[in-house]
Amino acid sequence: MNRRVLGVVAAILLAAVGTWVLVQYVSNADERALEDQEVVEVLVVDEAIAAGTSVLEAAASMSTKLIPQAVRVPNALDSLDPVRGLVTAVDLLPGEQVVADRFVEEENLVQDLRQVELPEGLLELTITLTAERSVGASLVPGDLVAVLSSFDPFTLDAVEPQDEEDLNSFLNNEGEAATITLRTPNSTGISVHKALVTRVQLRRQGQNDGAIGGNAQAAPTGDLLVSLAVAPGDAEQIVFTAEFGSIWLARESESAIEEDPVLVITRANIYR
Repeated sequence: MNRRVLGVVAAILLAAVGTWVLVQYVSNADERALEDQEVVEVLVVDEAIAAGTSVLEAAASMSTKLIPQAVRVPNALDSLDPVRGLVTAVDLLPGEQVVADRFVEEENLVQDLRQVELPEGLLELTITLTAERSVGASLVPGDLVAVLSSFDPFTLDAVEPQDEEDLNSFLNNEGEAATITLRTPNSTGISVHKALVTRVQLRRQGQNDGAIGGNAQAAPTGDLLVSLAVAPGDAEQIVFTAEFGSIWLARESESAIEEDPVLVITRANIYR
């Protein structure tokens, strides 16, 4: 073996020894850092775990580590015994502590139904609805829906008259602004037609899928997350309603008639 080969071998050996020494130093440094702190064991995620994974399967992607008590998150687990038989409710990411709250009974898991692609030029948004406001929780991606917006009375704090006649109607006999409180009526109307359902997530809490008599089925008790593909202006109307009113969805056919102008229902015209 010539000197050059011996030199290469020696360099490799030195590198290996150096790496071992560095690992030992870092390990010892971690231990020294924990010496003056109260430490606890917790389970930590080593590899990403998808939502819906059983505890038995998820265990292979976790390990136990010592950490300072001060950085332990609430409900962190040091064993999977408390969640045995459950499934992960959300995706678990590498490095995070395993928390009991991230496990649920399989029947309570937020379930993704199939998802349709977002059409070009549209916006996708998600609203939370109860079963009765979403066609009995029967909606699936690909359905078209009409969005009905309902509002309680709004107080009109500012009035912007459009002409002199309008202005005079808000003035008293002395030409001074009258003290008035204007309120809108309770109202309901279809704000968006033929919105495309792109995704439906159903949190089934204690749902009984069996018949409860005749052909009747037990109703879902959880909320739905319904994603819709709509034009930008329609998205603004839906968000406004979700913030300040309430929303109902009605399944709509391609041939459904769209009223123009849109009729807003109030107590004054409900019996038209």
